[in-house]
Amino acid sequence: MNKIKTTLVTGATGFIGGRIVEVLYLTRHRNVRAAIRQWSSAARLGRFPVDIVQMDLMEPEQIMEALEGVDEIIHCAKGTYDVTVEGTRNLLEAAFRKKIKRFIHFSTTEVYGNATGDIDESASLQYTGNEYNRMKIEAEKICWEYSKKGLPITVLRPSIVYGPFSNNWSVRFAQMFLKGEWGIYEKHGEGKCNLVFIDDLVHAAVLCLDSENAVGQAFNVNGPEIVSWNDYFRRFNKAMGLPELKSIKEGTANLRTAAMLPVRFAGKVVKNHFMEPVKKMAEVFPVMKKAMLNTEHHLKITPVKDEFKLFSRDVVITNKKAEESLNFKSGVNLNTGLQITVGWLNLQGISNK
Repeated sequence: MNKIKTTLVTGATGFIGGRIVEVLYLTRHRNVRAAIRQWSSAARLGRFPVDIVQMDLMEPEQIMEALEGVDEIIHCAKGTYDVTVEGTRNLLEAAFRKKIKRFIHFSTTEVYGNATGDIDESASLQYTGNEYNRMKIEAEKICWEYSKKGLPITVLRPSIVYGPFSNNWSVRFAQMFLKGEWGIYEKHGEGKCNLVFIDDLVHAAVLCLDSENAVGQAFNVNGPEIVSWNDYFRRFNKAMGLPELKSIKEGTANLRTAAMLPVRFAGKVVKNHFMEPVKKMAEVFPVMKKAMLNTEHHLKITPVKDEFKLFSRDVVITNKKAEESLNFKSGVNLNTGLQITVGWLNLQGISNK
């Protein structure tokens, strides 16, 4: 009888890592070990009797302890530049020393930068000046270094991942739809929106664990439909049963974004150098606290330039390699994915009911 493998999932308290832990546990094909940085964020994992270990990617000894008895790693964790890049190096080194049988690294299609047209895995990686893009490219480079050493690595590059627990692409938009603070962005929102539902992405990761074809390869993971960003906003808003979104003219959107630039700059200065005294002052002066919260709110609902670039980009991420090598097929269409997402949002109290 074959031994049941033990799979360690990093970033297990996050959107993607958390769902991978749930699926691995519920399907019972593997023993799952959830690696977390701090216990205070483990509430979601606590619903299942899984093995949870504390593991800081910047602590090599802690990593070696967490990998005791582990056969495979699915690496979803990310953080600051150092954690994402050097932390990945630390994990790869430990995996190499432990002779881990399979290492799945989660990257992103953002490594392709501002490329347009149909993009497959042969496209070159492009730096854009964005820190997220840079640290993901650097982390991938380290993965390929260890692949050459013999560590059986697979890199997954998902597109925009949405679904339950997605703060960036589901919760944030839903909250703004409810408050009437989002709209249809003329011109800016007509770019292609490459969406993949969370469970399709998890399915791809599990296929990579079991397929010899996956070793030493990178795979794009995208959903079955390519729509515009504005269409995504419309369909999401409609699925929530809300009134039609208002149209926002290009000039108006640009002015709002430009007006928030100095506010964002000031906010960074405060965060990096004066956060503690500002927090103390806000506790003493309610008016200041209210002003800070109001400013933070307006920053959240106003797209930045990079978002407009994303919303207007004419790019299609292709799945052909994963379909041919892994027999992967994305099975959740957008309407179904939104229906599941809205059902979950309702349970969280994020609804118009």
